[in-house]
Amino acid sequence: MPLLSLSLAAALAATTQAGPAPSQAFDETLVLGAGRASVEQALEPRCDSLQAVSPPTAGFPLAREQETHLVCTGFTFDSGARLDAAVFTLADGALVQIEARGDTAPLTAHAGDSVTFQDWTAYPAAGLMLDSAAGTAHILSADGLHTNLFAWHNPLLDGEPLDYPPLDVSIPPEVRPGASLETLMPEIEAACPVVQVREIDPPGLPTQPATQTQINCFGYAVAGFERKIEFVFGDGQLVLAWILTGRGESDRLQAAMDAAYGMPVYAGDSFRFYEDGRIALRFDKPEILVIEQSLGAGYIDQLNGAEASD
Repeated sequence: MPLLSLSLAAALAATTQAGPAPSQAFDETLVLGAGRASVEQALEPRCDSLQAVSPPTAGFPLAREQETHLVCTGFTFDSGARLDAAVFTLADGALVQIEARGDTAPLTAHAGDSVTFQDWTAYPAAGLMLDSAAGTAHILSADGLHTNLFAWHNPLLDGEPLDYPPLDVSIPPEVRPGASLETLMPEIEAACPVVQVREIDPPGLPTQPATQTQINCFGYAVAGFERKIEFVFGDGQLVLAWILTGRGESDRLQAAMDAAYGMPVYAGDSFRFYEDGRIALRFDKPEILVIEQSLGAGYIDQLNGAEASD
C-alpha cells in the first residue's frame, strides 16, 4: 500500500502543454479528442495488430453512450522504439485516454518537466503519467485527470477481458461520517491500493475545525469502477467524503441512486440529494458526496436559498 505525499492530479493539471503533445509521438495527427477514423488511420500502418473492443453498454466513466478501446500490439515509433501494446480509449467517438507498455521514451521527448512520487513520474504540462512499477504510461484528458484515471489499469493491455465491477451505489463501509481518523485509518489502508495523506492548512470545512486532514484513496471499486475517494476529517473525525465520478456516467449513476435511495429530497442542476441530505450526486463537478446529515441539510438550505434569489 504505497503512501503518496502530494496530489498527482493537481500536479498533472498545474500547467499547459507547450509543443507537441505526447500522443503525437504515435502520429503527428493523433491528439486527444480525435475521432475513431482518424485514430485508426494513424495506427493501422504501425501496429502489428489492431483490434476494436466495444462493450454492449458503456461502463467507462467518460463515456455517456458508447466506449471503444482500440488495442494495438507491436507499435513502432519513428525512432524505432517499440511498444509491446497500447490501448486507445474513445468515449462517444472521441479519443480520451491512452495506456501503453514497452519503450515509452518517445512519449516524454517533449513532455516538459517531471515530478516523481515513488513509482509514479508525472509530466504536468503534458497530462502524462509513467508508472515504473507496472511499466506503463498514461496519457489523459482533463476529465480523465479529474476522475484520476491514471490509477486505473485497462485489462485489455494484458489481453484480459474488460470486466467492470457491478454498478452498485452502496456507500463503502469505510465511509462513516462521525467516525474517528484513528478508527478509520487502518480500514482505509487495508481497503485502498494507494493512499495519500494531506494536511489542509488553513481548514476550509463548514464545521470550522482547528485541523483538517484529507485521506485520498485510489483504486477503490465502487459504483461500477475503480475510483478515488477523498475522506475529509475535521479535528480527527470524518465530516464528509467525495467519491469521484466522470462526466459521461451521470445519467447511469442517477438512475442507480434513484433506484437505491428513492426520490431525492433535493434535485437541482448541480446536486441531487438523498437520504435526508446524507448522500448526493453532483453534476457540475462529477462526484458522489457522503456527509453528516445536518451538514447535508445545511447545503440543501443554501441551494434552495440560491434558487429563490435567482
